[in-house]
Amino acid sequence: MFIFHSLLAALALLNETKEIAPGVYMHRISMGTCCGSDTTGVPGWIAAGGRGFDSAYDYGKQVSGGLQSDLAIAIAKAGMRREDVFITTKIPAGLGVSPEDCLKATVESTVEEVKRDLTELNTTYVDLILLHAPCPGGSEKNAILWKGLEEAKAQGLVRSIGVSNYKVPELTALLSTATVVPAVNQCGCSVQKHDDETIAFCQSHNITYEAYDIMKGCPFDDATVKSIAAAHSKTAAQICLRWALQRDIVVATGTGTDPTKAVEYAKEDLDVYDFELTPAEMDTLNGLGEAQSELA
Repeated sequence: MFIFHSLLAALALLNETKEIAPGVYMHRISMGTCCGSDTTGVPGWIAAGGRGFDSAYDYGKQVSGGLQSDLAIAIAKAGMRREDVFITTKIPAGLGVSPEDCLKATVESTVEEVKRDLTELNTTYVDLILLHAPCPGGSEKNAILWKGLEEAKAQGLVRSIGVSNYKVPELTALLSTATVVPAVNQCGCSVQKHDDETIAFCQSHNITYEAYDIMKGCPFDDATVKSIAAAHSKTAAQICLRWALQRDIVVATGTGTDPTKAVEYAKEDLDVYDFELTPAEMDTLNGLGEAQSELA
């Protein structure tokens, strides 16, 4: 408990970015585009001051408005320079419409997938690229995919590389062969459902833990959460976001597909740096959740 509270004190005055790899600073809160909000949410996110965007090749195959090209167009229409935004994307690798495709992957084909993403995003590089999930082929195939990302980084196609939906066994196996330590592990995580074992493993190995689905597990109607929110003149959503930040977890969160609400939601999501949850409040929020036996 002492270590946790010491970390809490160190994070009391959070910067809006976190160094995830040497010289690579990621926004602690990024806009997730998994729900088709590229065209509707990006303008509002940028208007509210957001500069981080989380995408994936598979998103465009799963929902309307989720194409990486939609994200690129929306960023360009907003008049943003490439260097002013942080773009995360993912290659399928065991998740999405064709999870078995990773079984055929080679180092060379993985690099080509990265290049395909760059073409869709209309950019010469991405700031962070992730393996979307462990491959059904196991640790040997994951190692090949990872070598592909290491090669893409060596070629200057990506600034940093990471994984998604990896738990401790997959991470341990990957680290045994990796030359580059993953910068990020993005997983389902929320106040109501958090994998403390994987979070602790990542943080002890200098791997930034990133949460998605944080609002799906935010107990908006819980009396305790409402009380904490009222004490800080914040919303329940802001309390759930701040809980993650004070655990040194970065977040990819959505703004929905309603353009009339996008700016409002974006402003709410980003307005979490002017208050601090107390150690007692953090303990209470941690107690509302449960350790995950499976990924969210």
